Amino acid sequence: MFESRLELNVLYVLLASGDVIDLWEQPPSVTYYDANGKRRNHFFDFLIQRASGRRVAIAVKPAKIAQSEGFADELCFIRQAVSKNFADDVRLVTDQCFLRAEAINAERYFDFARYRSADVADQLHQVLETISFPTTIAELSQKLNAGGQGFRAVFLAIYEGQLNADKTSIINLQTAVYAGGVQ
Repeated sequence: MFESRLELNVLYVLLASGDVIDLWEQPPSVTYYDANGKRRNHFFDFLIQRASGRRVAIAVKPAKIAQSEGFADELCFIRQAVSKNFADDVRLVTDQCFLRAEAINAERYFDFARYRSADVADQLHQVLETISFPTTIAELSQKLNAGGQGFRAVFLAIYEGQLNADKTSIINLQTAVYAGGVQ
């Protein structure tokens, strides 16, 4: 399914961003001509559509490989061959484009979403109307008195825009939480 853990991490980060409304893994190849005029094919790892409607073709490579193999230069030739019917933009995503914590948090979001409790989410909504910010996940979880389900509900609320927290650090009980919106 995935050629690397990096591809899987990119998938989690893309989907958890809330901006991706459609994603195609391994879309059809793009034919291009390299620096020597040789005809080649390139398979993008993902083709996404953002909420704005823009389609972005994404190549995923470890930064060291992209540099050592000159892939950024090759991507210029690939970009020239991409039709607007295929994608509006082309991006190279490497392991240096996001922090490991962002990928871990994004993966946890999808894990937690599988065990969503509507009752605890409703209870959280009620609690949010009565507290002042900033607060911590521990304080919110304690007010919910729902154990691990409370933590999961707060975590989900962060990714779903009801709350805001720093997603570039591992989200834990000590994480500061703010009212929804961008901090």
